[in-house]
Amino acid sequence: MGKILNWSLYALGALSLIVIGVIAWGVISGLHSAESITEEQEQKMQEVNKPTEQKEIVKVHEDGIPTEETFQQQIHNMTHQKVIAAEKWGKQQITPEQIDRLLGILKTIEETERHYEHFDFYKKTLEAWDGGNFSNSVMVHNTIWEWQNGSVGKATGLLSEEEERQYIENNF
Repeated sequence: MGKILNWSLYALGALSLIVIGVIAWGVISGLHSAESITEEQEQKMQEVNKPTEQKEIVKVHEDGIPTEETFQQQIHNMTHQKVIAAEKWGKQQITPEQIDRLLGILKTIEETERHYEHFDFYKKTLEAWDGGNFSNSVMVHNTIWEWQNGSVGKATGLLSEEEERQYIENNF
């Protein structure tokens, strides 16, 4: 009985060392990967998350206007940088220039025959983002997801700043 008890204690000790080693490796790997985001990516992330001065949004050329389906998908893909979801299909980095480009498209089509069905939703979303407010990202993602009859990948929350850094590093 003593040998079994000793063997069990040795096995438990070895298992504990393995678990501690795996945890330590995970923490060290996480620190290393957090540092590997480029300065340019870090700067873009900081720019996007800060409110910007109000500026004039420039209209785009007529041939630069996507269909509503394409425009909607671009916004949906951008939300993936901000939300937690089991599945994410498509990606587009959020940048101040990208937000301005989409706002320019909306300005171009406002009150024309090309006016999008969900124009007000897009405008409200992009104006909040242009002001550095991404708290609506889960709602925006899930609204578009429902419009597209999504069945997998509903957003469940916002990514932390660190999780967003990791997403940017892995995808852009």
